[in-house]
Amino acid sequence: MKPAVSKRLRVVLDTNVLISALAFQGIVRRVWGLAQEDKFTVFASPFILEELERNLIKLGLSPANISLLIDDVQNTARTIHPTSHTSVIEKDITDNRILECATDAKADVLVTGDIKHIRPLGFFEGIEILTPREFLDKYFPT
Repeated sequence: MKPAVSKRLRVVLDTNVLISALAFQGIVRRVWGLAQEDKFTVFASPFILEELERNLIKLGLSPANISLLIDDVQNTARTIHPTSHTSVIEKDITDNRILECATDAKADVLVTGDIKHIRPLGFFEGIEILTPREFLDKYFPT
């Protein structure tokens, strides 16, 4: 009998998770650290990278620091260019771009801090939607 092949976990980190992980301390920093340690495959899209940059500018980070943080994400995440289109979330249509990234990445998990629009979905096209704490508790318990 052949041994079971373990599937590598495919994850999309919502923009708000990336912002928190890169600009602040806390639990999301641990999620990002695991991504950097190559414990799972993380995916991003041009939309996520652009939204990340816009929000880091709003936080008042210097252009040099923003450039370093964006480079860090690009070096850690696989950037994909989603072609799927969804309009599941009507209240904040930009959240649909995050779902499209997760769909086209064939993600197992979408990690989000958006408890208003994205997290309540629970699952989207077979993709589990978890908060950073839920993600760590389920996949990387201490």
